[in-house]
Amino acid sequence: MMNARWIAVLMLGAVLANASGEPKEPGTAGQQAGSAGEASPSTQPSGAPGREPSATPRREHTLDLGNGVTLKLVEIPAGKFLMGSKFSAEEVARRYGGEAGWYQNEHPRHEVTISKPFYMGVTPVTVDQFAAFVKDSGYRTDAEKFGWSFGVEIKNGEANFPRVDGCSWRNPGFDQKGDHPVVHVSWNDAGAFCEWLSKKSGKTVALPTEAQWEYACRAGTTTAFPWGDDPDDGKGWANAADQSLKKKLPKRECFSWDDGFLFTSPVGHFKANAFGLYDMIGNVFEWCQDRFGDYDKGPVTDPTGVDTGGLRVLRGGCWIIHPMYCRSAGRSLRLRRVPGHRLIDVGFRVVAVLAGVD
Repeated sequence: MMNARWIAVLMLGAVLANASGEPKEPGTAGQQAGSAGEASPSTQPSGAPGREPSATPRREHTLDLGNGVTLKLVEIPAGKFLMGSKFSAEEVARRYGGEAGWYQNEHPRHEVTISKPFYMGVTPVTVDQFAAFVKDSGYRTDAEKFGWSFGVEIKNGEANFPRVDGCSWRNPGFDQKGDHPVVHVSWNDAGAFCEWLSKKSGKTVALPTEAQWEYACRAGTTTAFPWGDDPDDGKGWANAADQSLKKKLPKRECFSWDDGFLFTSPVGHFKANAFGLYDMIGNVFEWCQDRFGDYDKGPVTDPTGVDTGGLRVLRGGCWIIHPMYCRSAGRSLRLRRVPGHRLIDVGFRVVAVLAGVD
């Protein structure tokens, strides 16, 4: 196990760690899903803020990863939504902290059409699911190949973000069980998982586009968070920076509640949104397929992001992050990383095309 000082690993390493000097590694992160062969569209739920998941059954599908390990998917209906923040950058900073300049990339708010339904992982990929992939394929993650990943050290109420030798998904720096979300995985690693599962299942498995991710996260809502605009109303919804963390980092912006977990939590522990998805906000940041870039200025259909650029999108907030990054629209300039970057609070979930699924 790691030295005890790394067991204090906690807070904001993924957001503030400097990506400079990171080896630039290739990675495709799988083919885009949601383009062909999906089941017929269904209607979009109302998704009122704070509402429990709809009682209407949604089609589900389970992929077999081998050795008794499975991955559950749920159908996400086609539809339209407004992508981006309904609040100005200045208003986001006033309400949730930070600086207005951090939030300019959440604008302009624009209409996006998701033209066909797709399937999405009900939860982030877990330690057990990732282990099944590694066992079957012999894959070594970027952290394992390079011998380090980013950790966080807490000293005197301050957070430092060093590279930690030997830190990887196998040895994250805190206790994890098999039903916790895998961490210390890069965009490249997530793509390798998708490629493996595509071959194993005969389906097209990929990382979600940024538009698919926000559409699925919102599940019909237009508010800052899945539960509404007030971060104080989010108890029971997410594993994020809470009052137990505030005791260690008193200057940090934190939610007003205690979520019961200092580090990652079992997936599916908190409330699901109206699409039946868990942990879209909090627990771990999630890689998206897209390169990070400016939004389109007008209506678009099935966008896949910009064509150039070396940085990939992270979404969703995590177990160590404050309210400003846990919003459905959150895509600060700080939430972008090179494909080989790996961190203590970043994982991923998958989407899939399931032709012929009833």
